[in-house]
Amino acid sequence: MKPSATLLACLAASLAGSCAMKPTEAPAVAITYDPMEPTGAVAQLLAQADAAQDNPRRLGQYLAALDSLGAHPAEGIADPLASWRAKAEMPQTPPYRGRVLGPAYKSGMLNPGSTVRLPQLFDGGRAARVAVATPGQEGLDFTVLDGEAKPVCPPAKARNRQCTWTPLYSGRFEIVLRNPTDASAGYYLVID
Repeated sequence: MKPSATLLACLAASLAGSCAMKPTEAPAVAITYDPMEPTGAVAQLLAQADAAQDNPRRLGQYLAALDSLGAHPAEGIADPLASWRAKAEMPQTPPYRGRVLGPAYKSGMLNPGSTVRLPQLFDGGRAARVAVATPGQEGLDFTVLDGEAKPVCPPAKARNRQCTWTPLYSGRFEIVLRNPTDASAGYYLVID
């Protein structure tokens, strides 16, 4: 079993009570994801950490899981994790280290009926991943368009959604998020 698969098995088993834990360790946060596709897990963890603001211990567990995936903020944006860390009770054990560079993330808010279009460059021949998660129950319309405005992944409603593809050539793509609801909706977008 790969180390990341072992970690996931232990995390799942700890929820079932079959993984021995030291008394000083906090119960692990179980996130099921493909270790080769961490972007969906990062988006999900960001949304869950946002919802855990009133539970410092749980918030610390989510932040440790984010740290283990190597997530960092996209350039030029305010990082919500800085203020979250001030509230969090971090686990006593060091987090499992995964990818060296890890995915970048961005948080935002969409007003009712609003659309955000985010152009991104992706390298040809290398897997590209985009994931979105919302901390509430709102579902955003989510799609990724190629340079000819054709969908790379089928458009879908998103609370936790990932789009993965391998561009043939390096080029510009556009990530499109639209809020079709009558309420403002927060989101976390992860790009890798």
